[in-house]
Amino acid sequence: MYIKLNRRSLLIGLGTVGAAVYLQGSQTPHSSSDGAEAEFPPEVQAQLNEAVDRTIANHNIPGAVIGVWIPGQGNWLAAKGTSDLSTQAPMLLNSHFRIGSVTKTTTVTAILQLAEQQRLSTTDSVGKYLPFVPDGDKITLEMLANMTSGLYPYTFDENWQKQLKSDPSRTWTPRELVDIAFKHEPLSDPGAEWNYNNTNTVLLGMVVEQVTRKPLQQVFQEQIFAPLQLRQTVFPTTAAMPEPFAHGYTEQTLDGTQGDATFWNPSWGWGVGNLISTLDDLRIYAKAIATGEGLLSEEMQRYRLTWVTLPPNTADYKYGMGVVYNKGWIGHTGTLPGYNAVVYHMPEKAATLVILGNSDICANSKTAASALWDAIASVLIPQHVPTLLPC
Repeated sequence: MYIKLNRRSLLIGLGTVGAAVYLQGSQTPHSSSDGAEAEFPPEVQAQLNEAVDRTIANHNIPGAVIGVWIPGQGNWLAAKGTSDLSTQAPMLLNSHFRIGSVTKTTTVTAILQLAEQQRLSTTDSVGKYLPFVPDGDKITLEMLANMTSGLYPYTFDENWQKQLKSDPSRTWTPRELVDIAFKHEPLSDPGAEWNYNNTNTVLLGMVVEQVTRKPLQQVFQEQIFAPLQLRQTVFPTTAAMPEPFAHGYTEQTLDGTQGDATFWNPSWGWGVGNLISTLDDLRIYAKAIATGEGLLSEEMQRYRLTWVTLPPNTADYKYGMGVVYNKGWIGHTGTLPGYNAVVYHMPEKAATLVILGNSDICANSKTAASALWDAIASVLIPQHVPTLLPC
């Protein structure tokens, strides 16, 4: 999902680069129970290399890290291109990336965990916890989680967009962000329509803090990162990036020219798009959010996968409680200035796919990670090529 700084592009998304690096799955820091520790056969790897290299060239992607794990078939890990256009440093498999709206899955998971603990109900109104929300008595936490609240997205506000681009180092508070949204009329009545909306998830994060009396980053660490042993996943409170990291490149600048967005202050995406992670951690996390293992009970996970059909209104493309269903894949994409992520698991085949790119620039109607997802799925599981709307 996009965090894109113009109204037209806030949709679902769902040059020549340097040498590639390939490592076997056994060389990653964490072990996994997905059973896909052997590499794909050489001929399959050759097809993947050709498809990925072609996509990188066609979409001018500076660099990317890719992991595919399919039990019974094999795995494939690749670090392609450069992590820094100024130095041409090679991309590393353990590079840290900003993961954009994949963060939404974490915030909604925290809400569902609190519901399991009977500390809140998803049928509660947001006004019960945050009385300042306009018509908050009519908007439930469930509506916020499945994007049917009707609220206006603060990222649509043109004045806010100019402020962010003019001073990307500025620190924003969650209340400042939602107050921007509240200056505008709602997009629809509560529960009437599906509209992808960052305001929803900021409000959910604020509810988590209100109920737990803890900072959101502490809740994430205690309830999600620690249980899953996500040692390289960070809720940043500054613009710093943990080493090693990939520089991120964007054209979402004041003059529309390409710039380095690596150290833009992520506070504007609080609870929505601010997390930082790695390929290895996201391998674990992708399976957890798709299956609920280690995070939610079976009953709560079934509730999470209560789907709202999305445009183009097919059974293959749906939104649940902070997760997307796309041709059998369950997970989320993430895009914000400089970075693009695809984090998905397919329960039917126990397959996991993670793609992290260091550019959010749209080329040939696709962003980096989404274009690579299309290419990889076409080689490995052609019947499950994702539905991707143009960026």
